[in-house]
Amino acid sequence: MAEQLSNHQAKPQQSNQATTEDILTIFKRRGLFDSLRKSLFTDFKESSTHESLIAAIESLVESDSSATLATRNRGKAAALLEGSVNRSEAFGNVNKYIDEHVSTRNEELKRKIEDMVRQINTELRTATGTSTEAQKDATKLETNGNRQ
Repeated sequence: MAEQLSNHQAKPQQSNQATTEDILTIFKRRGLFDSLRKSLFTDFKESSTHESLIAAIESLVESDSSATLATRNRGKAAALLEGSVNRSEAFGNVNKYIDEHVSTRNEELKRKIEDMVRQINTELRTATGTSTEAQKDATKLETNGNRQ
């Protein structure tokens, strides 16, 4: 009996209150991470860096040194091609593009994420009718984001 009590006391009481994990779960379930990722990828696909990468890959495939790709099975050929692309200047340019693009859109991305979290937080607050730890965390996130 004493053992059961101590196990029970060790576990926090479950409540209807939302947690930061609840907000994160909703964020993921709604595909909000994916929508941000897709937005950034669409920007990349419209860039000259994407065109350069495609041209570099086509050049590698058509080059004499890649002639052996045709004689290999698809898995090995893909691995060889991936290694060649990773070592190429075009891949370095892609990394540079990503760093620059994300840093220039940093404030915009922060605002989007904060708005999404705020919306989820409002919905949870409305659904539960209570102030929760997650709402306090979201408020801290909003406040910290505005200071930076």
